[in-house]
Amino acid sequence: MRVLLVSANREQIPDPIFPLGLAYVAAAVRNAGHRVEVADLCFGHHPLRDLREQVAVFQPGIIGLSLRNVDNAAYPLTVDYLSQHREVVDNLHQVSQAPVVLGGSGFSILPDAYMEALSGDWGIPGEGERVFVELLDALQNDLDPSAISGLITASHSFSNHSNQPVVPRRRPLWAQDLRPARDLFDYTRYVRRGGMGNMQTKRGCVFKCSYCTYPLLEGNRFRAREAGDVVDELQELQHEYGPHPVFFVDSILNFPRGHVEAICEEILSRNLQVSWSCYATPVKLDRHQAGLMARAGCESIELGSDAIDDLQLKQLGKSFDAETVERANRYCMEAGMKVCQTLIFGAPGETESSVRATCRALRRMNPTAVVAMTGVRLYPGTPLTQSLIAQGHVKVKDIGLLPAFYIDPAVTDFLPGFLQQQARAAGNWVLPGLAPPLLPVSQKILRRLGVSGPLWRLLRKPWIHYFNRSKFRRPNTSWGVPNPKRKVFQHNVSISRKP
Repeated sequence: MRVLLVSANREQIPDPIFPLGLAYVAAAVRNAGHRVEVADLCFGHHPLRDLREQVAVFQPGIIGLSLRNVDNAAYPLTVDYLSQHREVVDNLHQVSQAPVVLGGSGFSILPDAYMEALSGDWGIPGEGERVFVELLDALQNDLDPSAISGLITASHSFSNHSNQPVVPRRRPLWAQDLRPARDLFDYTRYVRRGGMGNMQTKRGCVFKCSYCTYPLLEGNRFRAREAGDVVDELQELQHEYGPHPVFFVDSILNFPRGHVEAICEEILSRNLQVSWSCYATPVKLDRHQAGLMARAGCESIELGSDAIDDLQLKQLGKSFDAETVERANRYCMEAGMKVCQTLIFGAPGETESSVRATCRALRRMNPTAVVAMTGVRLYPGTPLTQSLIAQGHVKVKDIGLLPAFYIDPAVTDFLPGFLQQQARAAGNWVLPGLAPPLLPVSQKILRRLGVSGPLWRLLRKPWIHYFNRSKFRRPNTSWGVPNPKRKVFQHNVSISRKP
């Protein structure tokens, strides 16, 4: 069967990200004996025209459309991708009668809404490697696909208020005998333009951060690959595409204990020279782990601390305290790694005191970079959203494709001006919701100059430091012009805090 897989993502800031999930699906489809082509809309001056031309020539029997993100999750500079997704579907329908199957992480967060908004023929929430192949087999053999577990049909979608919503299927050995079909994409262009490739060592997350969708997308248990298999792929990438940095896209790489250690030991035992970076949690991140990661090639680490105030960490559902954050930051920097602290300001329970406490801690810690989000993006099914609905502060119908954010009213007037003052004073902050993190032309110039790895590592460079500070020379003290394409909730939430 002729199968066209379309990567709809066109976002290139802060960097173009290789569509790893779709590459896994492409590999599974090809392994099943089908003829596969990929249409990647991330590059090119006329991606939609190129898509129409490819469809007209290839004449697919079915089209899989991967939606990576719903929006950029930033407030108030919110970028909603729904209109781009509609453009893709409209262009597909102009030149083909082939059914369209929706999938990807963005789709999986809001499958009912996307099925209705994009008129999908079928949808696959969660992992698609097995379900999509079963759908192709059913269609080839004139069988009814509605019986396939993990598949949403147009007549049985969430938008029809089914009493039995489709449950995503998750295989324990999801990567067994399967390598992403990078050869079907322009992987080298992603490395060149994005400064790095990517890999995944496990799926799922056991933590219970109040706002996070990872447990909903990948399950609340870790499903990890063997260290030898991970390093085999890492070694293959360096051999096939030349030496290049790799980012591990796991929700967190350094937990459970023993996982990243086994990978590092395997890298060291093979004397593999490769630079890599990852997301990490401060939990259990001690000197031994930090030192081992650094020796195995980890140059940069993004710590998802979210706050550095004990009460606020508790409200966010974090399983560590502020002291743990500071200690983990110190261990990583002592080991020689660059550290980016990622934070969320304005979540329920936030006060001027908690914001100031986090900022004081950052000055003590002096990480390489700080990326701070203002307001919390509300997604369906997360503990935070469910709590706000239960307390009557948010209605179920408010949580959908229209981006919705929460900002605690105690800091609504305080946050924008204060955070921009902090960013100007520090010089190494990024506030995606308040100031564009990077101009596209600047990103392209840096990559053409051969700068690889995460660009936040440059924020300590004097010239980058100067230009970054200049963005906050005249801090805005308001949230800007109201935007009808997003919702913001500022209801008081019942949270007890000790004085």
